[in-house]
Amino acid sequence: MGKPCFMSMNQGNQRTRMNRLVMRKKVKFAKISVRRNLRTLRKIVPGCDGADLETLFRRSVEHIIGLKSLVCVLKRMANSYGV
Repeated sequence: MGKPCFMSMNQGNQRTRMNRLVMRKKVKFAKISVRRNLRTLRKIVPGCDGADLETLFRRSVEHIIGLKSLVCVLKRMANSYGV
């Protein structure tokens, strides 16, 4: 016969503490990751050095739309010149 399969209360508490610790580390990593991504976005989008989040996102969308239209214009020019 095998041993009964159960955890003592102490083992259960240790596992719960470890799970909480792991979750705290994941949340902290996510916050750091978001901050790093926002910092990178502020560097990429012109005029967003000290902007708040709303302004940053609005200008990011405007910048992306502007870049897309520029790509369309350049494609048309390339096609018209046979490049």
